[in-house]
Amino acid sequence: MTAPVWLFDLDNTLHRADAGIFQLINREMTAYLAEHLALSLQAASDLRQHYWHEYGATLAGLQKHHPHIDIEDFLRASHPSAAVNAALVAEIALPDSLRRIIGTRAVFSNGPSFYVNGILEELHIASLFSATFGCNDFGLRYKPHPEAYLSVCAQLNVSPEQCIMVDDSADNLHAAKQLGMCTVWFGQAVHALPFVDLAVADMAQLAREQDGLC
Repeated sequence: MTAPVWLFDLDNTLHRADAGIFQLINREMTAYLAEHLALSLQAASDLRQHYWHEYGATLAGLQKHHPHIDIEDFLRASHPSAAVNAALVAEIALPDSLRRIIGTRAVFSNGPSFYVNGILEELHIASLFSATFGCNDFGLRYKPHPEAYLSVCAQLNVSPEQCIMVDDSADNLHAAKQLGMCTVWFGQAVHALPFVDLAVADMAQLAREQDGLC
């Protein structure tokens, strides 16, 4: 593949969301659901997790079952920028590793665009990407829904076959591979899978092993 288009996931790929940010977002989502749906905190937490497992995103469940909820209000309340930025953890050499990855780089996240762009700015890596996509940039669809991938490809004016998807989610990569994308499974616990073209522990390893991928 020459001049590939790299589609990078955000959470647990470009930063360690499991180090605290996911817990923060989950707590804020639960509080929002409890207040706006008149639920106990436990019931709200259970509902949040149910929607996440059933639809791939809590917001998707809200859209389906609670259309009166203000989407922008929910997203802003559950992704507080100052608290998110304070909890950010990323690889020390992340900018240098990204610069070594040859091709066009874009971010493709299930998070809202203001959250995506805020994190990239805080990590000082926004300039390393030619485009960024949050869920509100592709019709509030979510990985692994095929239409989310196809919408991003259309906006970049590329085919799936031109793309390399880098993600910590095996489900997201399975969907990407079915569309014809090259796939990179990212994280400390990854291993070989039939639909994974490369498994890496960190961005430095990806920069070293990118040659000849797909």
